[in-house]
Amino acid sequence: MAAAGDAHPVVRPAPWWESIFGSGDEKTYVSPHARNKIVLKLSKIGEAKCQPMIEAFNQCCRGKSFGQLMCKGKYDASQNCMHRYMNDENAELVAKRWVEQGRPHKPDWSVLLAGIEEAGDRKGAEAAAKASAASAQQ
Repeated sequence: MAAAGDAHPVVRPAPWWESIFGSGDEKTYVSPHARNKIVLKLSKIGEAKCQPMIEAFNQCCRGKSFGQLMCKGKYDASQNCMHRYMNDENAELVAKRWVEQGRPHKPDWSVLLAGIEEAGDRKGAEAAAKASAASAQQ
């Protein structure tokens, strides 16, 4: 039987947000409140830009018992669209800008979110161009 002093300490994995928002050091730390605001703002941009796809999925599911199975293509399209705006790169960019501004309590969101909508559209355009090129080659 092992003695009580031989026990190894439990090492817990770091939370997922530490890789994006910093781990508590003064240079990169983003508070939980700011982290939630950043995610909320990115989701609002995604909802606004992806509204037609989200609505198409909702219409497909209406009145069906197994809507997610029957409408998987529309669900995947809406999720892919949302991921163009709500991703780690965008969250990291906005968090970095927030830290550079001095961690304001009421930041100017137009400055923090500058280029996010265009970046999402650019990524979508690049993905569409790759898909069309691949289908043209076949």
